[in-house]
Amino acid sequence: MYTLDKIFWAKKQDDHGKLKWLPLSQHLQDTWMVGNLLWEHWLSEGQKKALSESLGSCEADLAKKVFLFLAAIHDIGKITPAFQLKKGWQQSADLDAQLIDQLEFHGFEGLHQLMLASPEKTPHALAGQYILHALGVKSDIASIIGGHHGKPIDTLKQLTDQPAYLSNYFQNENPNDPIHQKWQIYQNQYLQRALEINGFRQVEDLPSISQAGQVLLSGLVIMADWIASNELYFPLSPLNEVEHFDQKERIERAWATWAGTSALEFNPIYSIKDIYVNRFADDSQEFKPRDFQSKFAQVIGDCEDPGIFILEAPMGLGKTEAALIGAEQLAYKKGKSGLFFALPTQATSNAIFPRIESWLERLSQDYWSSISIQLVHGKAALNDQFTNLAQSTNVGEDPMEGVCVNQWFRGRKTAILDDFVIGTIDQLLMLALKQKHLALRHLGFSKKVVVIDEAHASDAYMNHYLLMALRWLAAYQVPVIILSATLPQKTRHEMIKVYMRGRGLKKKEIEAALNSLTKNDYPLITYSDGDQVDQFSDFSSKNGRSIDIVLLKEEQLDQQVAQWMEGEGVIGIVVNTVRRAQALTRHFTELYGEGNVLLLHSAFLAPDRVHKEKELLQMIGKQAKRPKRKIVIGTQVIEQSLDIDFDVLVTDLAPMDLLIQRMGRLHRHAIDRPSQHYSAKCYILNVNSAYEFEPGAEAIYGKYLLMRSQYYLPERIQIPDDIPNLVQNAYSDSPLELNEELNSVYQAAFQEEEQKRKSKEKRASTYCITYPGCNNSASSQIDLIGWLNNAHPNQTEEYGYAQVRDSDESIEVIAVQKFKGGYALFGKQEDLSLKIDHPNVAKQLAQNTIRLPGILSRHYNIDQVIEGLEDYNQAHLAIWQKQAWLKGQLGIIFDEKGVFEFEGYRLNYSRHEGLSIEKEDEHGEI
Repeated sequence: MYTLDKIFWAKKQDDHGKLKWLPLSQHLQDTWMVGNLLWEHWLSEGQKKALSESLGSCEADLAKKVFLFLAAIHDIGKITPAFQLKKGWQQSADLDAQLIDQLEFHGFEGLHQLMLASPEKTPHALAGQYILHALGVKSDIASIIGGHHGKPIDTLKQLTDQPAYLSNYFQNENPNDPIHQKWQIYQNQYLQRALEINGFRQVEDLPSISQAGQVLLSGLVIMADWIASNELYFPLSPLNEVEHFDQKERIERAWATWAGTSALEFNPIYSIKDIYVNRFADDSQEFKPRDFQSKFAQVIGDCEDPGIFILEAPMGLGKTEAALIGAEQLAYKKGKSGLFFALPTQATSNAIFPRIESWLERLSQDYWSSISIQLVHGKAALNDQFTNLAQSTNVGEDPMEGVCVNQWFRGRKTAILDDFVIGTIDQLLMLALKQKHLALRHLGFSKKVVVIDEAHASDAYMNHYLLMALRWLAAYQVPVIILSATLPQKTRHEMIKVYMRGRGLKKKEIEAALNSLTKNDYPLITYSDGDQVDQFSDFSSKNGRSIDIVLLKEEQLDQQVAQWMEGEGVIGIVVNTVRRAQALTRHFTELYGEGNVLLLHSAFLAPDRVHKEKELLQMIGKQAKRPKRKIVIGTQVIEQSLDIDFDVLVTDLAPMDLLIQRMGRLHRHAIDRPSQHYSAKCYILNVNSAYEFEPGAEAIYGKYLLMRSQYYLPERIQIPDDIPNLVQNAYSDSPLELNEELNSVYQAAFQEEEQKRKSKEKRASTYCITYPGCNNSASSQIDLIGWLNNAHPNQTEEYGYAQVRDSDESIEVIAVQKFKGGYALFGKQEDLSLKIDHPNVAKQLAQNTIRLPGILSRHYNIDQVIEGLEDYNQAHLAIWQKQAWLKGQLGIIFDEKGVFEFEGYRLNYSRHEGLSIEKEDEHGEI
């Protein structure tokens, strides 16, 4: 590509006295060649189509030329004195001097003596944007170059201020000086060469690009630059030796070493029955899709231009399998080459990983292709099934097929670029969060079909990020499947509305379309096809079940449980707080013994929680050998994904949709019941005519929603027929018929809820990007200037998780228990303190994490607590910082009784009750 002189350096290194460099012309050549291969082999056809349309063109070739132009010119900002005088990070004076000598030999005299006043004012990405701007390149393309290190400039002023630093660009400020002009000549030469090799005669030939297209191109340039900058793929050359690179051999070897998987091209599905058998059938049983699954596939199959699909149905109908087959259909129709499957928690992500891996194994065999998979959440490295997959850049031993983990995509910012990714919903929400290198996340999502599982009515804060993410996905023509037990109509309409806005529809057009969505049936599919929206509910009737609702006072609970325990049956008690669950567990354990009571909540060590979930499934899951009698007490974790079955249910009052989720665990399976539980009954606590609620529930859910949920509680619920109306009524704004006193309470609760909602939306908007096409700068064109303005200074993934969920910062620790002279895992009798150097021991310890109670991580004390824990670790667990699995982790050692005293609090941990906390009084008493 480049016949330009090898004068300027792009990279330099002092390798133990061996001076090495990479000429700028060669780095740009490498990036251009990588870009070529990414376009041909990694990008999906759907991405190419989206990029072409972002240029107002139907020709993919034009979009490719623009991308390769950007790859060939991205580091033009390095053709400046400010960059060429930068010292290497190894501070090698000899290397720096020789490169300056080289520049002076080619006519840039005086560089050795040049002292620039403010070289930091022109980082090379900004310099590149300014140079292109000065040479007539429009701001949409120039701003991509300005952001190729992860963050576009924040304001137009940063660009217009650059003439104050002309010496940084041209060595002096005199435009008539020959050296000043020499810098300009070379900058223009590189630009003209980049235009020429990509089929453009002049800058005016470069097309305009929509903002969504700019973001994708920015991500592509960053990706190509990262690959081309990896010295394992593209080595530097000796400084004083003339090296003529064999460009063909150089790129072939580099590409083979990188070995990203090629974009999978999906085939059309002609037989729904056959594809279900192929993907999910077990040799031991006959298999065919359910009516519900077949009809969902038919709805997608009938769409010409499918977009968003909201699928509301009860658990047990096979929504996951329906979504996976739907994803295959959508990938074919929209030219996508992968899948992102989003779940609410790390636990649910881990649980679904084997099912998706199994589906991909079948897919790989069908397509004779290697498929790379990623599990993306904060504890993914501790998932044995994921880490045991082949982890090689040579994607598996058999290049023709198999599921593997590609190492290049294991990075924090590159994982989302892989084709098939399973992760927590945070990964999707962060699509709307202002963070450095956000364009890479957008590029990764634009390649895929997106499935969001267990979507429920989220709070206003998370919803703000979710809706913005959906709008950007629509701009990239990404099809979305949203799975839910049920959604409020308002939430459903919001999702459809923002997706259609992302497609470019106007508000009036969308409002007219939404008015046609009148169905409130169940199950229900609400979907878009091109610019139209529709609904489908013609499913075969499914046998439902009736649940009687019984109101139970707190003081009646003991007597009622005693009556049940005289007979047989599994009693489920679901409450809203961990503290309340623990108190009930202690109480019933005293009455009936530890063997008759099992507790599950979020405040257990990770391995203990997994063990308890497995124990529950073995005890009251499908086809389990059920105990004669048992009391199972839990919090909200019981309503999430666990396929368990209670004979009778007691629950705190909660929002209507969550109550229904809890009832989904009542008489769930078709089994024989004890005579006293022959009919399904749900007992609801803390319901009273004064609408006074348990303080913990009110703090979590808000009084307004609890009042509406109590108001619409029926005496009997028919599952699933009554679900839609109950949820819509609870979440609507319709007035309630209350007496004057209660109406005053209700109105106050409504006002408080509105204030909280507005506050959450305002706080969310602080670090949320704007919608595609919004002009963030004072420029007359829509570009990337200001797109990430006001990004939070904390750019860690952990911060991102907390930011999009509106959660307070929390402190996670590794918990162990004192044993002899050292410490052991809870429930184990092995001293691990002298075995920390063993990686398996360290990894085992790293899995034993727990989050400290929120009272220890308030804004007023979190710094003090962390500092105290750091001092404690330095004194007792300093050796952990020398082990890769434990470096940066905090640990605490509970005593033999499971007690740890810290900062005036006493933490207690038992494998039966989990973690609890008590505060000391002024006398040091609990």
